Amino acid sequence: MRTWFMLAPVLAAAIVARATVSLAQPATCLERSEAARVLTRHYQEQQIGIGLANMGRSVVELYVGESGSWTILVTRADGMSCVVAAGEDWSTSAPNFALENSL
Repeated sequence: MRTWFMLAPVLAAAIVARATVSLAQPATCLERSEAARVLTRHYQEQQIGIGLANMGRSVVELYVGESGSWTILVTRADGMSCVVAAGEDWSTSAPNFALENSL
């Protein structure tokens, strides 16, 4: 169950991203290593979560900066990564263990 709470922020972000993508402009895509380098060096964001999506055919990563900036990066099987959502004022909340026990 501990793994669930570690992935919860990524899953929540992926759900928000899916809703946001249809309303957003086309995604910016780069090779995964270059995309990670840009997020780390240019935006000072670090990966804080990772998970599989699309039945294991893509990887979803959540990058967050100390300033509160955040980016959701989706990497396809071909190695291309696309920014599907980004924003400001990211906040991490503590898991609600009472909720875990009620499920």
